[in-house]
Amino acid sequence: MGLTVTAADIDLASLVAQAESRRDARVQEVRSVRQYTVRNPRWKTDATMDIRMITSGDGSKRYELLATNAEGLRKTILTRIVEGEIHAAAKKDRDGNVNAKNYELRLMPGEPAEGETCRKVRLVAKNRTRFTFDGHGCVDMNDMAMVRMEGRTTKNMSWLVGRADVVQEFRKVGDLWYSSLNQSTADVRFFGKTQLIIKYSDYSITRKPVITASGN
Repeated sequence: MGLTVTAADIDLASLVAQAESRRDARVQEVRSVRQYTVRNPRWKTDATMDIRMITSGDGSKRYELLATNAEGLRKTILTRIVEGEIHAAAKKDRDGNVNAKNYELRLMPGEPAEGETCRKVRLVAKNRTRFTFDGHGCVDMNDMAMVRMEGRTTKNMSWLVGRADVVQEFRKVGDLWYSSLNQSTADVRFFGKTQLIIKYSDYSITRKPVITASGN
């Protein structure tokens, strides 16, 4: 049964975080294929890398390289991006998660169209980091899950990369929600405007065993 939200001042970010935690608690391992693409107008072709990401129930990640067309510096850039995710997961870096610490979600005027459950929200970053952004998004009010987030990071990504314009999209896999697209565009020192696109596919989910009252 979905949750009905009517109060304008409800802590929507907390409800989203709690619902995500409940979903995550049922999962033992998630495997997916991710295609990383780095696009820069100075390059004749995009640099791509396909990997299989394996995420354990505790949030730790490891990956297997499936294919890449990148060599030299471009391969180094893509590898560092992927390994940066692994490193962040190992540190349990959750500075970008939607929760009451990082965001305030303000319901915007208007109701979903008939048959839809997605409500538009304003994203207001409370914890201003390179992972959080101000912008807008959409929340599935039945599942309390983010469907889309779009905005501009509140801080530079690094000394090399400035603030990024970010689009994140999510889709339902069975009764769970996972990323489907992550797109970031930023000015990079020495390279100029550069775009990173991550597409997620081929999800395979292993659930934790259900323990009955008898222990069987």
